[in-house]
Amino acid sequence: MIRVREIAIHLNIGPLKSRKKRSNMSLFNRLIAVIVSAALIAPVVPLEAKTRKGDKFLAEGRIHEGKKEWDQALEAYEKALSEDPAEIVYQMPVRKARFEGSQMHLDLGLRTRAKGELGEALLEFQKAYAIDPGSAVAAQELNLTQDMIARERKRVQETGKEAPPAERALTPVEQMKKDELERIGRILSVPDLRPLNPAPLTLRMAGQKTKTLYETIAKVALINVIWDPDFQPPQKDTFNVDFDNTTLEQALDNVAMQTNTYWKAQSPNTIFITNNNANKRRDYEEQVTKVFYLQNVASPAELQEIVNVVRTAADINRVFPYNSQFALVVRGEADRVELATKLIHDLDKPKSEVLVDILVMEASSTFSRQVTAAIASTGLNVPVNFSPRSSIQVQNNNNTTNNTNNTANNSNVAGTTPTNSSTTTSSSSTSGTFVPLSSLGHLSSADFATTLPSALLQAAMSDARTKVLQAPQLRAVDNQKATLKIGEREPTASGSFQPGIGGVGINPLVNTQFTYLDVGVNVDLLARVHDNNEVSMNITLEISSITGQVNLGGINEPIIGQRKLTYDMRMREGEVGLVGGLINQEDDTTVTGIPGLSKIPFLGKLFSGSSVNHNRDDLMIIIIPHILRHPEITAENLRAISTGNATVIQLHHAPKPIPAAVAEAMPLGGDSPNASGGAEAAAPAPPEAPKATPPAPVPPVAAQQTGPLPPATAPSLPPGMVLTPTGGGPSAPAAPAPPPGQPAAAGKLRFNPATVETTVGSSVPVALVIDGGQDVTAAPMQILFDPKVVQLIGADVGGFLSADGQQPVFTKNVMNETGQANIQLNRLPGNPGVSGPTGTLVTLNFQAIGRGATVVNIPNMVVRNSQGAPAAAGSPQLSITVK
Repeated sequence: MIRVREIAIHLNIGPLKSRKKRSNMSLFNRLIAVIVSAALIAPVVPLEAKTRKGDKFLAEGRIHEGKKEWDQALEAYEKALSEDPAEIVYQMPVRKARFEGSQMHLDLGLRTRAKGELGEALLEFQKAYAIDPGSAVAAQELNLTQDMIARERKRVQETGKEAPPAERALTPVEQMKKDELERIGRILSVPDLRPLNPAPLTLRMAGQKTKTLYETIAKVALINVIWDPDFQPPQKDTFNVDFDNTTLEQALDNVAMQTNTYWKAQSPNTIFITNNNANKRRDYEEQVTKVFYLQNVASPAELQEIVNVVRTAADINRVFPYNSQFALVVRGEADRVELATKLIHDLDKPKSEVLVDILVMEASSTFSRQVTAAIASTGLNVPVNFSPRSSIQVQNNNNTTNNTNNTANNSNVAGTTPTNSSTTTSSSSTSGTFVPLSSLGHLSSADFATTLPSALLQAAMSDARTKVLQAPQLRAVDNQKATLKIGEREPTASGSFQPGIGGVGINPLVNTQFTYLDVGVNVDLLARVHDNNEVSMNITLEISSITGQVNLGGINEPIIGQRKLTYDMRMREGEVGLVGGLINQEDDTTVTGIPGLSKIPFLGKLFSGSSVNHNRDDLMIIIIPHILRHPEITAENLRAISTGNATVIQLHHAPKPIPAAVAEAMPLGGDSPNASGGAEAAAPAPPEAPKATPPAPVPPVAAQQTGPLPPATAPSLPPGMVLTPTGGGPSAPAAPAPPPGQPAAAGKLRFNPATVETTVGSSVPVALVIDGGQDVTAAPMQILFDPKVVQLIGADVGGFLSADGQQPVFTKNVMNETGQANIQLNRLPGNPGVSGPTGTLVTLNFQAIGRGATVVNIPNMVVRNSQGAPAAAGSPQLSITVK
């Protein structure tokens, strides 16, 4: 580094021969002196020692840097640095290019690894580490990618094939998280009983034991029974039951109530039975843990209120709030947690909102008139003063006297009210004038003076009118305070103090504290929205302004005029309510003049003056509420539910609707087993079914089994029991199989039933059935009906396209005004088609609204398979007669 250390210039100017030369040389010397002085005073500047070749490489690197070509930029910067390794101008771009280049390869490696290309990602991480060996992130990703490559090699050796790219891209931590999520997803909820025969039960049993009752119901419903090894039957172990069109859950609950036993679903087709007591329930009753995320809670206090409700109403002690997410973690028995779910669903509602218009209307008028054309209009005041001449000898009196001076002032200003003021001044010590008796003869009128009354001519009038309208709006949430402040904050002195001691460092001045007051329009609103379109409000409205200043203790304090209203009211939505008002009227008439003379008719106007003032202020406050959101309280929220008894909380559910495909496949009668003898039957007994092989006894340890068991076969019914089928008539014939040469498109479409007779107001449920459908994936349809006779009130997907458990895409557009409905029913892309001898595509629910006959028609319906070819076609029709 080269620095200017010292500059010395020696000037040797010889004698000049001529004046002109001396002048030129003097100017040159001065210029040289200025330049030398500037050079000496200038700061020391480092001199760059760059080379021309290094600058060339530097410029080339900057061009690549502008294009984000960091590898080429780093190469050019390193060439420039090799020309002069000590040059800091070359060192800084090299360091920046190393960092940016390493980061570029690091980002590229992460994107490549996310695609599952581990080898290419490893090369990028190696380049990033080679460019910047000090990058800890590059070293970490390099080691991580090497471990992932080793993992994939081991997988190929064990399985013989590579994993999919998405699975290869998972890091060990991501793979562990994925496995954990999958494991969490496999956690089962409380088992839901799903019998293979969901048909309602109709049976009567007399004098049967507890185990016989349960096992008979289980065999009829095609489910399994597991008994508690310690089960003790009741002392009186003979019971009579009579079920008529009863669901499986209802039948089990009735038997459990009679026999004082407890049953629970162990799996979808298995139940577990034990004695009903506190110890057994504690040992076997299912415990459920559930997290509730509340969406309409605004504060931890509201969350705590819901916690208290759940703990008290559902009798659950383990309820834990999580305030940061407004969530609840609940653990308890299954029925208690389900009751808590119902309570939280009913309580977590969006709050109602209201918008309040506040109108403050103020009008003021001022009228003033002053008329004066008189002599001494304010009264007659003629004082006489003694002013002796200098030729008259007088003496001063210093004794104490009383002197009274009355002064009357009349102030008349145009546009204002005249003010009459009278001032009386008394003095206890005055100086008088003594006149010698010898000088009395020399007194004359020249020694006295008086003041003549003045004359005044005035006529003034003013008329001022003012209108003020303030219309603030305030939106508030139900039962939450809302505040609106429009105006200024005015400081006022609230107190002061002065140190009681003095000394160095102690401020001897008075310290004054100030308080800021809100001046303007201030509104506080607390609203409560009712479900009958009414709003209860607590309103505090304050309108204030500064009307003047007053000096208090040397400090000018503002004088604040205030209009304040606090009110509780209940109003309808949109109602205009007058909540406050003020009418202030002032009339002021003033007459001044000379007593007596001012009363003379006509001439009295010359000796008097009159002033008239009229002031009127009108104030009106109006409030208009507008409900923006009503409380979302439905009939389901108001419905009472059964929750068990005082000691046990137990919920009961309505039976699930039987899928149409299962209902069609169920036999109508004639194939149910029964036995003779015992109780009398209401109908003739069906023919006796062949005896089936009884099921093998279940070992006691089966109580620990949670997986589904195979359904048991139906044995012959015990004596004293009669099983009545749910329907009569012969079994429905199976759909005929298509001929061998018929293609797959030979499927048929029909309504089941095809003809219906009903009455006005009744519902008509029907099913659209496909017979002989093969590889069915899509079933679009357009339904036409007479809107004057029936209306379509419901449409649901049937069980045919969801037979494999994959729910199809179902959309509907019902237009009852025109008697038309469009339904789209499709399998998800990638799922194979569904085949079956018969099944329900959709279930339709019509409602009869008028008498007459109509035909429900689906014209030119085409059901397609996975190849897009027709699988079934037709125009099914349904005849409905409404009486």
